[in-house]
Amino acid sequence: MSKILLFFSVIFLFLLVSCEVINPPEQIPSYIAVDTVRVKINSPGEGTSIHDISDCWLYVNNKLIGVFEVPFKVPVLEYGIQSIQIEPGIKNSGSDSNRDIYPMMFGYYIDSLLTQGEVLTITPEFTYRPATFDLIEDFEDIGIEFEPSAESDTNIVLVAGSEAQEGKSMYVALDDDRPNFECRSTKLYEIEQEGSAFLEVSFKCTDAFSFGIFALESNGSSLAEVRYNVYVFNPSDTWKTVYIDLNYHVINTDATQFRLFFTAVRPDDAAADKTEIYIDNVKLLYISTQ
Repeated sequence: MSKILLFFSVIFLFLLVSCEVINPPEQIPSYIAVDTVRVKINSPGEGTSIHDISDCWLYVNNKLIGVFEVPFKVPVLEYGIQSIQIEPGIKNSGSDSNRDIYPMMFGYYIDSLLTQGEVLTITPEFTYRPATFDLIEDFEDIGIEFEPSAESDTNIVLVAGSEAQEGKSMYVALDDDRPNFECRSTKLYEIEQEGSAFLEVSFKCTDAFSFGIFALESNGSSLAEVRYNVYVFNPSDTWKTVYIDLNYHVINTDATQFRLFFTAVRPDDAAADKTEIYIDNVKLLYISTQ
């Protein structure tokens, strides 16, 4: 072989190797998919399994892959038996821009095989952490934990069948002759400041209504219930479940006892002849960090 031919052969091999270094072959990912999630109830004291866990926080080998709205399918550059962790994600207090891991539930953990080019479909099943369920109101019993206040000109009705979410639900109708509604819990609930507190509630409504708390606070020589507005439910013609974070409101009072309330005022420009509000599966949960 001539020296010139040898020289060009070496140059060609060098360029070929260089191209492989600069443009390495693409890895073929495996995929993880979640089509639906479930909540498992371990005792009647935890209430319904109805939920709105909207997101999954996906980890592989303790590395966060991302936060994904259900359903999803995502590529993962890991293969073989891997440790997969999925944490339940919520829209905190109903906000699309405030998506958090729900602290009241355990995550879902499995070791599973990931194969290049193949899809592993997982159905996570979340369970509640040990918590104090101060209130479980599903409106199935004759006596319920809420009653109209003196400010209300409208009564509570229990409905069943297609109108209810499941079993029975609370129903309120407002019109021009009865434009005001307020109901309060019949008792105070103990919530310590060192911990995490959420209200879960399902609803649908034709006009907006509100949720709030009365905090039992000292005004010097005596105690009084101080009103705090917490959350506004926007109109929805389908049942929704929201997770209302109470921690800010609890921490920013001197109280440890709280009464819950729902309230509505029929708007002057209401389009329909009556304002309709449905409420079901109210849960007040508290976890102490002490």
